[in-house]
Amino acid sequence: MQWEILINRNISWNDLEAKQRELMTEVHENKHMAYLMVSEPSPTFTFGRNSNPKDLLWSELLLSENRVQIAPVSRGGQWTYHGPGQLLIYPILHLPSWGYSTKSVRAFLEDFREGTHQALSALGCDDLISKEPFGIYRENKKLVSFGLAFERSISSHGLALYYQDQSHFFSGITPCGVFQGVTTHLLDTLSTKPSWNDVAKTMTLHIKNHFSLRLSQVL
Repeated sequence: MQWEILINRNISWNDLEAKQRELMTEVHENKHMAYLMVSEPSPTFTFGRNSNPKDLLWSELLLSENRVQIAPVSRGGQWTYHGPGQLLIYPILHLPSWGYSTKSVRAFLEDFREGTHQALSALGCDDLISKEPFGIYRENKKLVSFGLAFERSISSHGLALYYQDQSHFFSGITPCGVFQGVTTHLLDTLSTKPSWNDVAKTMTLHIKNHFSLRLSQVL
């Protein structure tokens, strides 16, 4: 199996979706390939197939003043926010090639979360809790959100790590999977202040190593 890590900062949501679709096609044609797509998109409120328009709370004026775009997302779920100060990681891989059956999506999600948990611990983030709504929390505030989709046994979308404070933007929606919009952020939990790039390197290293270890155990 072959991993490739792609980093795109300051990317529009539409370009992110297009790149993800391109990588999914690549994996469908070359099932030994696996990608970790890392990004920090421009400010965007996204809405999934289960969204309610009433959960968008900001007016057109506030959206314009905060330079926030609105875009559909190619998965289920409701409203969420993605933008600067977040670190998105999307694992794009063929599940059966990594030892997951089409009925073991939950196991894949748990492994993804565990690899993420290990990475955060390596960065010095302690007292983390993995719980529902599916995510990683510190002091009951959400630090990492997960939202994935699966098509032709290929995973897409992934996690959003809140690297910097996101509370202002989450006030503009009723967010999916974030109780009362309460989040925390990585820089608030650490005594050191690692750069976005350093966090991305640590996160991708531990996530791909965790998936690779899991594959070695099932072969």
